[in-house]
Amino acid sequence: MILFRLMLVLLTFSVAVAFQSAHQIIRACYPLPSGSGCQRRNIHSPTSAKSEDDDDVSDTGEDILQSADWREFRARLILGNKEGSSSNFSSSSWAYDSGHVIEPGSIILAKVEPDFCYFGLNQQYFHKSVMLVTEHEEGVFTKGIILNRPTNLYLGDDDFLNIDGDPYIKSDVANRTENSWRIWFGGDVRSLYSDDTEIVCLHSIDTSIARNASEVLLNNIMMTNYEGAMQIIDAKEAEAKDFWMFAGYAGWNEGQLLDELQRESWYMVSADSETVWKELIHQRDSPADPRDAGIKTWGSLMCMIGREEEAKMFEASFADLTLKEWATAAILFESTIHGSDEPQEDVVRSQDVNQLGEILGSFSSTSNPSTLIKLNVKDGLAGSLLRGSAEHKSPFLLSEQKFHHSIQLILQDDGELTIGVMLNHPMTKTRPLTLLDGRTVQIPIRYGGSFGIPGVTEQPTIFLHAKSKLRQLSVGEPVRRTDNDLSRIWICSEVQVIESITKGRASERDFMCIEGFSIWAKDQADGGILGDLLEGKFEVVDPSYTDEMWLILLEQSTLSLESLDRNCRLAFDAWGVAGKNEDPFPPFVYESTVTVSELADDALRYWIEAFLLGGVISAVNKYSVFE
Repeated sequence: MILFRLMLVLLTFSVAVAFQSAHQIIRACYPLPSGSGCQRRNIHSPTSAKSEDDDDVSDTGEDILQSADWREFRARLILGNKEGSSSNFSSSSWAYDSGHVIEPGSIILAKVEPDFCYFGLNQQYFHKSVMLVTEHEEGVFTKGIILNRPTNLYLGDDDFLNIDGDPYIKSDVANRTENSWRIWFGGDVRSLYSDDTEIVCLHSIDTSIARNASEVLLNNIMMTNYEGAMQIIDAKEAEAKDFWMFAGYAGWNEGQLLDELQRESWYMVSADSETVWKELIHQRDSPADPRDAGIKTWGSLMCMIGREEEAKMFEASFADLTLKEWATAAILFESTIHGSDEPQEDVVRSQDVNQLGEILGSFSSTSNPSTLIKLNVKDGLAGSLLRGSAEHKSPFLLSEQKFHHSIQLILQDDGELTIGVMLNHPMTKTRPLTLLDGRTVQIPIRYGGSFGIPGVTEQPTIFLHAKSKLRQLSVGEPVRRTDNDLSRIWICSEVQVIESITKGRASERDFMCIEGFSIWAKDQADGGILGDLLEGKFEVVDPSYTDEMWLILLEQSTLSLESLDRNCRLAFDAWGVAGKNEDPFPPFVYESTVTVSELADDALRYWIEAFLLGGVISAVNKYSVFE
């Protein structure tokens, strides 16, 4: 097992240094053929190593099917059956859409999906990605590496460590020169920022030692790991520049990739090795900035499979810009100085199922109002309003866009958890209430967050009000009670809402109905809500702004195509009551005229369209003119 020490200084990635170690040691291992000293994941057995006596053994049927001659013959058949294509076929460079044929050495091209914008809102590194299938076992697992995400990070041999922490390369080895390895982002599994990074090296070195230390993917494309690459270099058969080093991979479980192909999320492509090497060499030798994110490589291959018009149709799209912002944050490095800090990854929030159900159930509108405050503490954030994206940066551009310009009411803040609800996201559904006199009223349901009670079909809702008359009549309980202050926002039960409306003390417009919760654990790696506050992701709103913000939010209506623009404007107006914090020198997305803050605003809108309204309707063709 090899260790891989990675010390990072990023240009723009926010760092939570108060909660993380400044150093990280990352395991980096891709399996060598059997007999090597490197351990591997038990996914799919690599090609067995050949001995020197194997050279006179005839090829098996499988070897023939995987040979260059067979692939070129198949390409001739397919391309020759396409009108006008047979005369243009060149055995030295070809590519075609192979349908649903998945095999090692195949290329996967991401398909742009403008009607959903998924890769614009999440996992941006897959947008316009070009992947090489490295392993495929039918019905078990498929594995590949992203080819078109080069970083500007270079590592030396002293960055690779053994499991005991000693350098993998011994300094006393005679006549050894220090190698410089450029890193490509290979995927999100065991990735560049994992504590168990997997390293893959591609090369075309056709010698006995290289073949024994490698696995053949295509004719003239072989795969090894750092240990294998060093064996080849030590044999004086190659230099570090002859290898392309990838950190991380993409993986699909049983049937997952085939399902995604059938849903037309990807194009499966068969290409010759010359086509692949042409693109990799261009990435290595060109002065391109990592923020270009390999988009031209994707476009080139799309043209080769006859989809040039499709590629041009989605140039400079919303997802292109978020991909560039991802590249700015994740693969653009200022330096590789030892001791620098590592970027922070999204934290998966999970709680004990029983505990979570008990806590969230206590906030249900059907609960006794007198018990709703038991879990709160006197000190802390309970009862406070927070607003997201408070500073000049846009921390929720690439993930959790729902928090961008959000207004969050904290319901509970104790030693273990912080629980809140968002107030500014009306959904498409309403809560019908039958009054005591038989009338029925509808109250828009608002999206409070992504957490609910596990295993419960009908999620609980909570009701809130900020009406002084109802406070005087003790309708509900303040979210937070202190000796010096009564919270302006109160939580109440459905029964109290019905009674208040029936008796004319309030109207349905005076109440908010919330479904879902936002939860932060205090032991999260990034420090929970406190870490978010320290990083400027959220800020506490001065209580003097509460009434004005509340009244503006009450003007929002049930979400629909017709109400979308107005609801978004009102949400931003309410957020802006506490100050706009406008940046006099706003940053722009790389090589565009779009500011990062504008892109974040649109990302929020597309999130609302995709996840609350049911489909993105405004992303196509908005971004089309660039300087």
